[in-house]
Amino acid sequence: MNDRKAAEETADVALGRRLRELRQRRGYSQQRVAEAAHLSKSFISQLERGRSSASLGTLKRICTVLDVPVWALLDDASETGAVASAVIIREDERRVRRVAGSEIDISLLTPDLNRQMEVTMSVLQPGEGYGREAYTHQGEEFGLVLSGTYEVTIDDVAYTLYEGDSIYFSSRLPHRTRVLGDEPAVTFWAVTPPS
Repeated sequence: MNDRKAAEETADVALGRRLRELRQRRGYSQQRVAEAAHLSKSFISQLERGRSSASLGTLKRICTVLDVPVWALLDDASETGAVASAVIIREDERRVRRVAGSEIDISLLTPDLNRQMEVTMSVLQPGEGYGREAYTHQGEEFGLVLSGTYEVTIDDVAYTLYEGDSIYFSSRLPHRTRVLGDEPAVTFWAVTPPS
C-alpha cells in the first residue's frame, strides 16, 4: 500500500471516530443523522467505521444535522476559544486539511471555530469543488476567487467567477461549487457562523 493510500485510510478512520463521538454526544442515532442528511444509514455506519469517504458537500450536510462546523470532523486539535485582543496566524502555522479522496487543500485562516466567523482559503484542482450535490446550512457566505475560474451554483443558478470576482449569499439557499477550466483555483471564503 502506498503512503498516500495509507494516510487516506488513517484520515478516514479518524474522521469516522470524530463523527461517531459527535453523533453520540448529541444523542442521535445513525438513522436520524442519515435521514436528516438525505443519506443511507449504511453509509453513515461505513463512514463512522472509516470504511468509506465522503465529499466535502456530504460532510457539510452531516455537520449541519449535528450543528457543528465541518472542521470538527477534519481536525483533532482542541480549541480553547480564548479571545485575545489580536491573534496572528502565521502562514506556516495555518491548520491545513484535505478531505480523504480529494485534492482540495483547505487552510483555516482564523485561529479556531469558536469565533463568529470561519475564514478559509482553498486550493482546488480542475473539476473539484464543494459538493456535487447542493447543500444548505445556517448563515451567510462571502467568496473571493484569488486565481482560476470558479463556478458557484446557488438555487440552481450558476455564476462564473474569475480572478478578483467575489460573491455573497445566504447559506440557506442550496449551493455547490466547482473549478472550471484546466487550471487550479485558489478561493477565499468567510462564513458566519462557522459551518
